[in-house]
Amino acid sequence: MSLEKQLDRIQKEVTKRLYVHFMAQYQGNKLRFAKDAKCDEKTIRLLFDEGQGMTLNLLFKLCYTLNVAPSKLLEGIEIKKEPNQ
Repeated sequence: MSLEKQLDRIQKEVTKRLYVHFMAQYQGNKLRFAKDAKCDEKTIRLLFDEGQGMTLNLLFKLCYTLNVAPSKLLEGIEIKKEPNQ
C-alpha cells in the first residue's frame, strides 16, 4: 500500500477515534467543543463530516480538550514501508 493511502487510512482512523471521545463528552455539540478547544466550529465540522485532515497542533488541542492522550489515539497504528520493486 502506498504511503499516501496509508496516511489517508490513518487520518480516518484517528478522526474516528477522536469522534468517539467527542460524542461521549459533547453529545454531538460541535460548537461547544470548538469553543472549548479554542478553534473554529467549521474546523470541527469539516474534520468530522468531510474527513478534513488536521495539523499536529489541532490534534493536541482536541486531545487536551477531550482529556485523552494523543498516544491513545495512535495506539496500534503503523506505517509500513513498501519493498523496493
